[in-house]
Amino acid sequence: MNPNAVLLVEDHPLVSMMLADMLTEHAPDMGVIKVPTIQACEQHVHENPRLVIFDLNLPDCMGVDSAKRVRDLFPFAQLLAFTGTAHDNILQELSDMDIPCVRKSADYHELLDAVTKGLMATGISCQEGMNADKIKSKNEFQSNIIAPGSKKPLTWRQVEIMRRIAVGMTAKEAARDMNLSPETVRAHMREVLVRLGAQNRAHAVSIFTKAERQSRLLEEAQSN
Repeated sequence: MNPNAVLLVEDHPLVSMMLADMLTEHAPDMGVIKVPTIQACEQHVHENPRLVIFDLNLPDCMGVDSAKRVRDLFPFAQLLAFTGTAHDNILQELSDMDIPCVRKSADYHELLDAVTKGLMATGISCQEGMNADKIKSKNEFQSNIIAPGSKKPLTWRQVEIMRRIAVGMTAKEAARDMNLSPETVRAHMREVLVRLGAQNRAHAVSIFTKAERQSRLLEEAQSN
């Protein structure tokens, strides 16, 4: 049993992956347990997670009922609700239960702040010195590579995948090289196509190559 376990209850694979990456990025000594439903949480009660991050709307439970079920299962854990949509009355009920909530539409820094506060409330320490300079470093979850007209930059993991795809690797080869599953790489690639506004893999490589070159030129200009 990991004394620093964090339970992540989210049924969307990409959202779950993103949150898990963020958690391990900023609290590397912690163990992340990912489950897609409230029912699946029951198998991990013995883990006594210090922090439980859960989607309010899950396949087997929705809204405040999800919060109540999680609270019943993990009465001593710090909780953080994560939601795409929530009415004001639901947010007020969560507040009355002392359960903080962050929207899925939040930007990276707002989401990181909520997760960091949750970790700190449990006594799990995040990496020291998470100041503005370090948050802007290359360890940041979001990169500075963004396609023209897009609102979302690529994540650093997506950048590393695209660098391999750009030199001719297949998804399986990139997965093996990065010690990831092929399914994980394919899931990232689907999101990359959306973020780059690409029609296919070749189009994505073309857009990515130009965006990365522009990013490097901008960094050089800012450093001079």
